[in-house]
Amino acid sequence: MEDDTITPKRALGNGKWDRALKKRMVDLSKSDNYDEAKHEWIATGQVWWRGLNSEPPSWVTQHSDKCLCGHNIVYHFEIHNTETDVRECVGSDHINSYLILRAIKEETGLSVNQITDEMIVEWIDVRVSALKRNAWWELNGDEFTKMFNAVKDLDLRVNVRTSGRYYDSQLRMYRDKTFIRKRSEGNFGESFYKMASIVWRWNHPENPKAQINRAGYPNQRLYNDLLMFYFSIEEADALIKKEDDFRKNRIDELEKEDVLREQLRQEQINRRLNRVKQVKEVIFQPAFEEACEYYGVKPFISEQGNDAWEENFLKDIKVRMIRGQELSEKQVAKLVSVLNKERSEPQEATSKQKNYLRRLGYEGELDDITKAQASDEITKLKKQKWG
Repeated sequence: MEDDTITPKRALGNGKWDRALKKRMVDLSKSDNYDEAKHEWIATGQVWWRGLNSEPPSWVTQHSDKCLCGHNIVYHFEIHNTETDVRECVGSDHINSYLILRAIKEETGLSVNQITDEMIVEWIDVRVSALKRNAWWELNGDEFTKMFNAVKDLDLRVNVRTSGRYYDSQLRMYRDKTFIRKRSEGNFGESFYKMASIVWRWNHPENPKAQINRAGYPNQRLYNDLLMFYFSIEEADALIKKEDDFRKNRIDELEKEDVLREQLRQEQINRRLNRVKQVKEVIFQPAFEEACEYYGVKPFISEQGNDAWEENFLKDIKVRMIRGQELSEKQVAKLVSVLNKERSEPQEATSKQKNYLRRLGYEGELDDITKAQASDEITKLKKQKWG
């Protein structure tokens, strides 16, 4: 439906149709001259538009799309002679201001001098707009409501644009920021067409120009987009499912990693407790204690090694010392080196290690990671990436 501007005349002129209207109004009035007869008539507020494609009311059908002057019309405004009780129709060209002045005067109690042209135009606009709105909903309301309710949630997730990035703490990764698309991109019907959000245009609470508040019914462009979206709803469902599946799988994966990390932490704790237990047991082995004193080291256990090789080395040296076998100078030097390394504070990972971890896609915290932890994570990520 198109919005038409109807500007009422302040008074009738002397043209063909104006003269014809004056004569007909006098013929149907109690007074026998126009200047007095015109005050017997009032606009009732009833209006009907031929463009609605709906059944006209009974007061319209009596006049066969004709104004009281005899001219063909599209808009039908009902007027009423309050003296003779005659009801007739006039078109938008002949809904004269004085007909409306009397209606506004009786509705508001204002005097004629207080009624402005703006109030007259508003009186017409309100009734024409209400007519179109009510007719549109009568014809299309059920279908529109059904389709809108079916797509509204999908629309807010699909008809969006991206700008910038943010860190998603739940997924522990950077993602695109999304915003409601308020303007369409491309041309309707083309493959690269991106429609503006249907919800935004129709009834979004943050949109001051929402169509539900302005016209009260959707314009044709919004209705066309709704039809297109509704009949391709499977594609929107597939996009949303893909996104939801990604989030679910990512969260599941992170939860598994958290469980594994906690298991490793508990293993480290248990390992430390085991070390303490073994150290206490070693202290009571006189041969080993004497050997340690001989070589200038404190009693140790194999788990003090930082890797598998060092653990095997310490285990072998311990057996040799208990058996009373002489250690070589190289073995003693290595023993001292390993035990001193174990006692030292863990060293922070180098910047090269941190950069390498980032390139491999590591998404954990890097501020407090040690060299040993970084080395383990690099090995793990390389295996995941290249097998």
